[in-house]
Amino acid sequence: MRAVTLYTSSFVLTAILCWSSLLSSISLIQTSSVPSGDIKPTSGGTLDVKLEPIPSPIESGQETNYKVTFLQKGTGTVQVHIDYDFIILKDNTTEVFRASQQTGQPLLHTAEGIVTMPFTLEDPGSYTIRVPVMGINFIPMATEDADFHVNVE
Repeated sequence: MRAVTLYTSSFVLTAILCWSSLLSSISLIQTSSVPSGDIKPTSGGTLDVKLEPIPSPIESGQETNYKVTFLQKGTGTVQVHIDYDFIILKDNTTEVFRASQQTGQPLLHTAEGIVTMPFTLEDPGSYTIRVPVMGINFIPMATEDADFHVNVE
């Protein structure tokens, strides 16, 4: 039992340190309201994901805050405790940004179900914002993606 307690304590400490690193590395901001935005189901249909770029439209060279809200399928209710990532692809092929790489971890976690990722796209063009979901309520699942296609002016 003592080994389980030590392992759990070590895991919690590692999670806290990773979270702290994430906050300082990419200025992750957690919020609680759900404004209007583009909503897509994940590829397996388990969740809906809402994306709201602020400001909109996205302009090259200008920092944009990408607000992501995880919603229970078809309800508009925020789903808490999501394991996810946030990826930006240029022309649907070239990876420009992956949020999890900022922490050195394979995934990110939101307790509240709403996150905002700040990032500046330097070049105009066609981009895909991919939000892979890997777990809900601390239960791992087969990865499901929600893809959003955006044009940058």
